[in-house]
Amino acid sequence: MATYPQQPAHCKLKFLSELGEIFNSGAYSDLTVKAGPATFKVHKAILGVRTKFFEMATREDGFLESKDNIVTIKEHSAHAVWRFLTYCYVGDYPNAENKEIAEDDDETYLKHTRVHALADMLDVPNLKIIAAEKLETAFQVWDTGPFIQCFKEIYATTNTRDAGIRNVLLCAAAKNIHSLLGMQTFQNEFEGYGEFLAALLMKIKPQINSNTVTSRTRVNYREFFANGY
Repeated sequence: MATYPQQPAHCKLKFLSELGEIFNSGAYSDLTVKAGPATFKVHKAILGVRTKFFEMATREDGFLESKDNIVTIKEHSAHAVWRFLTYCYVGDYPNAENKEIAEDDDETYLKHTRVHALADMLDVPNLKIIAAEKLETAFQVWDTGPFIQCFKEIYATTNTRDAGIRNVLLCAAAKNIHSLLGMQTFQNEFEGYGEFLAALLMKIKPQINSNTVTSRTRVNYREFFANGY
């Protein structure tokens, strides 16, 4: 078997940069992806390597909507699709907004939630991992309201197999339990998520038994669970 010399890191970075530059440039493009108001010029070979969805879609007997070399991704934000496509070319995706897309970007937490949902639909496990890691980083700047929306979207688009991103939610909620308990609508917001709340209770149990949680918080939390939530 032939062996090849190890390439310097800067050569690999240059290659990835050049590969990223052909994304949506139109150069050598043989496929168009549409999402909302956005249209992206891409390459079957690159997308087919990343996900079987595009491999299947672009075959001769592939999806009907791809017969004219156009694939439309519905029910996902244009920015999430753009981030997915960027990942296909360079192995990562940016947090920054794409100002060329005539649609508001997803909120800070939802950027990663929606990339994760799209990656799940397209069966791209590595991208799901990246999205979960980015969400964990985003939670370092805490905002209770957006967290609630993020939480609900994740639970609507994942199941128990998606332990990675669900655990990110759990750890963020435990770390910011005071903020969550301070919400007047806490019980209403989390009603129906008993499995998550049970896991959260076990996660913060050491805090409940220590001086890091005030007595008032301990009472509220226990009353909350006593009510059957």
